Amino acid sequence: MLKGFTLGSGGLVLSPLVSQLAAQAAGKNEFPQRFVFVVKSSGLTPGHIVPESFIDDYIVQKESYIAGEGYTSGVQLKDGDKLVKRSLKDAVLNDSMKSLEPFKSRLTILQGLSGNMVTGGHMSGYGSMSCMKDMMAETIDHKMAMLYPSVFSHLGLSTVTATMGTRFADSVCYPGISAASNTKTLPFHGSPTQAYQSLFGSVATGKDRKQFESQGNLFDYLGEDVKAMRRNLVGSEMEKLDHHLEAIEDLQKQRQGILMMSEQIRKGKPEFTDKYTTMTIEDRLEAHCEIAAGALISGLANVVTIRTDGLGSQYNKLGFLSGQVHGIGHGKVPEGAKSVDHARGLIRGFQLDNVAGIANKLAAIPEGNGTMLDNTTIIYFSDVGDKHHASNKEWPFVVLGNMGGKLKSAGQYIQYPHKGHAGHHTIASWWMTLLEAAGKPQDGFGMKDKNVDPEAQRRSLTELLS
Repeated sequence: MLKGFTLGSGGLVLSPLVSQLAAQAAGKNEFPQRFVFVVKSSGLTPGHIVPESFIDDYIVQKESYIAGEGYTSGVQLKDGDKLVKRSLKDAVLNDSMKSLEPFKSRLTILQGLSGNMVTGGHMSGYGSMSCMKDMMAETIDHKMAMLYPSVFSHLGLSTVTATMGTRFADSVCYPGISAASNTKTLPFHGSPTQAYQSLFGSVATGKDRKQFESQGNLFDYLGEDVKAMRRNLVGSEMEKLDHHLEAIEDLQKQRQGILMMSEQIRKGKPEFTDKYTTMTIEDRLEAHCEIAAGALISGLANVVTIRTDGLGSQYNKLGFLSGQVHGIGHGKVPEGAKSVDHARGLIRGFQLDNVAGIANKLAAIPEGNGTMLDNTTIIYFSDVGDKHHASNKEWPFVVLGNMGGKLKSAGQYIQYPHKGHAGHHTIASWWMTLLEAAGKPQDGFGMKDKNVDPEAQRRSLTELLS
């Protein structure tokens, strides 16, 4: 019955759900895979995600500040020429990762990959998820969203409006890290309030419910106006207008799907609190992470990208004051912090605390013989590689989850041979690994690094595939 079920106009948004129900009715324990890409700025220092109990084996002390390069951190990985695979079972995690301790059996700390095919320095823009240099191109989060569709095909949440700058968005913004193609960047919600209204407004009451309904009326009017205008245009003008019409129709489809899923949305809806309306980056990130978890639980989204901060972001609630990301990256110690390392560690710890918050919420929701967390993969990394002025010779990832068993992870530290050694891989191989695990292998991803074995750049990380 489910296989032949006709949804009419709701089919576009509810067909993934019906397919899932049909598979379960046929005795297949299939659930949609979910992904959360958590993207920080100013690099992720490789030495600071090495478990404390491994430090003597993999860490070397270096100068902490180099003129012209910015802050590099006092701990760096030793040059590695061999593949390292170690269990995290008895490992002591870095202080900034303590909140991930309950999830250690699901955790992969991934080191040794490079990304010199894209721009280094302050940031790589779309490059961190597209492996294309200095240009817009489809990113891995969009690719995964197309493979695991939902009402909101891709949900973007950003604490800042732009890559440089401290101004918060009150509406849609474009942080420049995710794209659907070489001509279409993906929008992000800059305002937690607006994101909350868009996702959960259908089950709100009073003023919020009226606002949700009025937005629907507006989209209806806009759609008719655009269609009428289109009849009078030709060529490139018509093409531009079609993009607007496509966006309006997408929003209408989203609203239709939302209205048909009210009961499920009510279960996943987070509580609206003051943190959704304040301007501090700490509150906004917490609110966005609550929204991300709620969207996944409600079935409104299967792929979420969270932009945690930008170079101009300023932290003031983590135990220090005037902690601007860019300034800290250039060696400025915020008031109340013991050192630059200390400040960066508190920021990293705060971000990972919020990652753990998402994981905790999903772990509390039953799904099949386990929980929603069993079918969710959270990936924490930077939009640029190893440090504030990144060389991109090293690009670390913290991965929580295993794509429903399609990836290997029983709690592991994996360090690939560094650049210049046999067996080295680039970040493209990691993104290809996700695609292969999803059943869509690719022969390469993005641009190639001419200084890395070309065959290695055509292969996934087989050590991570089940």
